[in-house]
Amino acid sequence: MERTCCAGLLPRVLPAFRLPRLEASSRALVLGMGGGCDVFAAAAFAELWQTENPRSVVLFGTCTGTRPMPEDHTPMSAHLIRLPPKVAPLEPADEGYGSTRLECSVPRGAEGSPLIFVVPRTGKDEGTVEQITAYNTAAMLESLERLRLDQVLAVDLGGDSLTGGADFERDAELGRDRQVLHALSMAPLPDGFVHLIVGPGCDGETPVPVMKAAVKAADERGVLLGIMPRLGGALPTMARLSATLRASRTPNILHYAMAHLEGVDEALWEDGHGLGACGIHRHGNRNEIPWCWLTVVLALKGTRQLVDAR
Repeated sequence: MERTCCAGLLPRVLPAFRLPRLEASSRALVLGMGGGCDVFAAAAFAELWQTENPRSVVLFGTCTGTRPMPEDHTPMSAHLIRLPPKVAPLEPADEGYGSTRLECSVPRGAEGSPLIFVVPRTGKDEGTVEQITAYNTAAMLESLERLRLDQVLAVDLGGDSLTGGADFERDAELGRDRQVLHALSMAPLPDGFVHLIVGPGCDGETPVPVMKAAVKAADERGVLLGIMPRLGGALPTMARLSATLRASRTPNILHYAMAHLEGVDEALWEDGHGLGACGIHRHGNRNEIPWCWLTVVLALKGTRQLVDAR
């Protein structure tokens, strides 16, 4: 199946994207790029990828900034952390900010997943953009090397890894998602990496014209691989894991969007025009995002050029 314009998100008709096939001996990672609820997306896509490749090892993890880690969190290397084996469900009204409680609430997967990748420096630290990026890249590469990976799926709820978003200090390139994207582009992964934008715009950080321009630029660079309708089947797991969180958390926005469009004719859903938009207000940002954007996943070939996209 091919998707049509999706309310202007797509510059052309795109093929449906399927997760890459893995060899039986493959070691793969699904990595949430920006922290927060990206860990739920990582868990969901790892579950799907593992189901399709039962003989392979599919790890998953998420990226955080530097923060004090509880004593029961085990360092695997300087910037790679393994959680305790016991799952700690979230309590109602606990949003988990500034902690690892979201990660600790996720059922454990392969080799103790989710693993935590610490991206140590931000725009608040001293140094040029180039110096901070070099430091973070070295930290990420050390963590990735520790896991002996063949391939990575990098997942981002909303797409600020593509556009730069609004959550950064000094320079968009110093946002965590962009720093992780740069590091992955430098990683010696035998089978490379795929960059998944889950629900473009759902984080409220990117205006519609900016997202459209970024997707068009990606297509012009030849890295736009395809699209996964209905969030690629990842929503049930994401929604289950985020059920105690506020309605404004990204998986819950996606859940609401899918419910909003249930019963809409498939052709109208794919076209997207006339369906209106969802007003998303998060962390001081407000944007009107077409409903149909919140039901798809964009797949891009992981390349270094993405880092320079605007």
